[in-house]
Amino acid sequence: MKIESPTAAERSAIFSWFEGYLTQEHEALGRGNAVCPFVEPAIAAGTVVIELARLEDGDGLAELCAVMRRQTERFAALDRPAGKEGLSTLVTVVGGLPEHRFPLLDEAHRRVKGEVVRRGLMIGQFHPRCPEPATGDPRFRVAQSPVPLFAVRAMAMHDILFLHSNRATFQVYDERFGDHYKDGSKHVDERFRELYDKARDRKSKTSPYIDYQSIDVLLSLQNPRTDHPAEMTFYLAGQVMELLFKMVYEQALAARVALVEDRADQATWELRRLARALDLLTAVWDVLNAISPMEYNAFRGHLGHDSGIDSYMYRMVEFILGHKSEEMARRHGGVPGVSEQVYRSLHQSSVYDEAIHLLERRGVAVVPGEDALPEAWARVYRAFGPADDLFRLAEALTDVASAFHRWRAWHLLTVERMIGGKPGTGGTDGVDWLRHAAEQRFFPELWRTRTRLWSPGEDQGPTPVDRTGGP
Repeated sequence: MKIESPTAAERSAIFSWFEGYLTQEHEALGRGNAVCPFVEPAIAAGTVVIELARLEDGDGLAELCAVMRRQTERFAALDRPAGKEGLSTLVTVVGGLPEHRFPLLDEAHRRVKGEVVRRGLMIGQFHPRCPEPATGDPRFRVAQSPVPLFAVRAMAMHDILFLHSNRATFQVYDERFGDHYKDGSKHVDERFRELYDKARDRKSKTSPYIDYQSIDVLLSLQNPRTDHPAEMTFYLAGQVMELLFKMVYEQALAARVALVEDRADQATWELRRLARALDLLTAVWDVLNAISPMEYNAFRGHLGHDSGIDSYMYRMVEFILGHKSEEMARRHGGVPGVSEQVYRSLHQSSVYDEAIHLLERRGVAVVPGEDALPEAWARVYRAFGPADDLFRLAEALTDVASAFHRWRAWHLLTVERMIGGKPGTGGTDGVDWLRHAAEQRFFPELWRTRTRLWSPGEDQGPTPVDRTGGP
């Protein structure tokens, strides 16, 4: 895509649109000023620069994003008349964009807007089919223009109209213009003040669903590093996994509490949900398996040293289930707000610890020795059946261990499918490291117990446990 100067006819058409539409009032806006209050003073100040970005054959979304970023950089370097810096704007007409490709301009704007706003700037896209709604009346498509273009300018007071609904963009606005609202000034437009106050006070929202689950915050937290569409899938899948890790962790905590309170069946119920959450985690790999190696390689280089090995929520899940490692905890040392959580999980008793304590309280003696725990669980299996809560607890723990192993195994296969034998981004040995991890089992004594159980007619082993003294 090349940057050129527009012809006199092209400039004239743009200014005619400015003066005949953007500087005029429109009843659908519900306010008594221009469609864009910024344009008229900018024209009067002579601070409007118009350029033409001409598409080349094969240019698409990636090139549109790139030219938006390049023009944002160019805007920051423009000479501005003293005292009129806030009125400066750079309009870029997109030449050679076929009508059926106009939606690419909308998508490029969606991807780039957050970056531009974080710099204290604004960017808007316009074209004959632009779907952008007016803030006063969402039925009115306010950003339709005779030719496709986008504009970059400095953020202004009235941009509360466009930035109030997203917490991240509102925060940038608040840092620049918050003082105008806090000093009780009577010069602030009442509509601006109303939107500002609503953005500051999230309790004033009108949707209980959004409030209850903070949906607006959740959906504003996606910031991939490239424009490759597969990266957004990768990014969201990672966030989904982190949320599910937290779900698993919370369920594990609930199971742990139930065990401490001698409520084995309640613990089993919590572990049942935990195993289902692990099934969901495994299913996320199915989505990631739909990313081809070439798609992944297109953005992998931008991940730097980012790696799932540094997921502290995953580490806390391992710890609460009983697989503890001081070495892995140290990876999170010195990270404020994180290291404390990780070490707390490392040091507290695990679900498995509390399950063993419950066995002891129920009279299933765990005698010292290497085979003590497998033998204790074997005594539970020999003595009791599905009607017994300790039997159901043992099977629920095994369900969790099985589900976690499936997640690890599918992780290994997905990574091998994507990168083969390449090193991992976090400095690990890649699939070799994952293969070693996949061989680990939670609650290993429960697995070894199976070897100790006999078929009918075989030696039945030690006498079944006496539960008469248990609660």
